[in-house]
Amino acid sequence: RFTADNLNKAKNLCSRSIGEKMKVASRRAGASGAGGQKGRTPGSWLLAEARLLLRERKPSGRTSRCGGAQDLEALTAETLSSLSVSQIKQVRLLVDEAIGRTDGERLRLEAERFEHLREIGNLLHPSVPISNDEDADNKVERTWGDCCVQKKYSHVDLVVMIDGFDGEKGAVVAGSRGYFLKGPLVFLEQALINYALRMLHAKSYSMLYTPFFMRKEVMQEVAQLSQFDEELYKVIGKGSEKSEDSSIDEKYLIATSEQPIAAFLRDEWLKPEDLPIRTPASPPASGRRDTRGIFRVHQFEKIEQFVYASPHDGKSWQMFEEMIGTAEEFYQSLGIPYRIVNIVSGESAVPVRRSGGLLERWAPGSS
Repeated sequence: RFTADNLNKAKNLCSRSIGEKMKVASRRAGASGAGGQKGRTPGSWLLAEARLLLRERKPSGRTSRCGGAQDLEALTAETLSSLSVSQIKQVRLLVDEAIGRTDGERLRLEAERFEHLREIGNLLHPSVPISNDEDADNKVERTWGDCCVQKKYSHVDLVVMIDGFDGEKGAVVAGSRGYFLKGPLVFLEQALINYALRMLHAKSYSMLYTPFFMRKEVMQEVAQLSQFDEELYKVIGKGSEKSEDSSIDEKYLIATSEQPIAAFLRDEWLKPEDLPIRTPASPPASGRRDTRGIFRVHQFEKIEQFVYASPHDGKSWQMFEEMIGTAEEFYQSLGIPYRIVNIVSGESAVPVRRSGGLLERWAPGSS
């Protein structure tokens, strides 16, 4: 970009020099009553002569950055003063060529830079345990509720007993781990969703329902596609309905509503007085698979808390603790035991600064 800026300055200098020389020539022609030029030098000769003159006037000690651009960057009014208008026009053509090459190289380097920047994670909070062993070094911050086991039936048995789940037909229709919710479980799921949304609405959250798919160029700004491209579901279609359009449009199925919410205010300026902006969302999400039942399947519903907060004066951390408190309030109201865990650094996702607010609910039969 530095080279491109210098080349644009050189081009402007050429244009000014041409203008000045044309004015001088016009005044002289008017004074002498002479006409125009009696002959023209072939452009190829002028171009070769311009290259030679530039090499003769090249300052010593400069190294090439982009195919001869260093000669053109060094152009000065003094250098151009000894050239004719035709020669300066040829020099300007050389500058245009160098600008084209430099812009191409700049775009390549910027794309390479952005690819590397996407792999750089946030700095971790000092409280995060530095380790790769989550079983040994995850730090339990606090617990709530009594985890007493009085197991008679598994959750799989219970949902089948009330005719609320059909995994066999789900597998036929959607493949492995597909399922249908039926009857009472449909109402139970909707009741839990509405209960959570009402709780968040009372805490000044603005309701938001997100798209299920995101364009690739937007998704890669909120997710590490180089790491998860093979794990995310995506659809590939034509760029447009035009028959002559051969471009490809890639869209990714969101893994969490955090992704489209993060892009909701993309490229917008947020005023400090408008923060924090609290936003919940409730789209289907995708996740890892469990061994049986409907704990962690291909698709499930969840309510996300998402807040745009200022990073200054610890305000984002205050907001983080508030969100954890809201999640605890929700589980306590349902009487579900849980623990708050600070996840080790080796298991933290790249964008995460602190996973110290992971709430793990307890369920009979879980370890």
